[in-house]
Amino acid sequence: MSGSLRELWLRGLAFNPAAPSDVLIRLVDPAAGGAALLMCEGRELPGPVVDAALRHPDRAVRRALARNRYVDPARLAPPATDPYPYPYP
Repeated sequence: MSGSLRELWLRGLAFNPAAPSDVLIRLVDPAAGGAALLMCEGRELPGPVVDAALRHPDRAVRRALARNRYVDPARLAPPATDPYPYPYP
C-alpha cells in the first residue's frame, strides 16, 4: 500500500465515530503517523484513549490533546500541575 494511501486510511479510521477504543489507542502509536495528532486534537475521544494520549511519551501528542475542545479541562489538570515534564521526570 502506498504511503499516502495508508495515511489517508489511518486518518479515516481515526475519525470514524464507530471505531472502538482499542483501535483508537493503537492509532496513538508513532507508527500511525500523523493520524494520532489529528485525532487527539480534532474529535471527541473515549476515556481510555484520552488516558493513553496523556501518558504518551511524545509531547506533540499531549499538546494536541490539550488543544482538543472536546476533552474536559479537568482531565488535563494533572499533567498541567505536575512539576516534572509529563509523564516522565
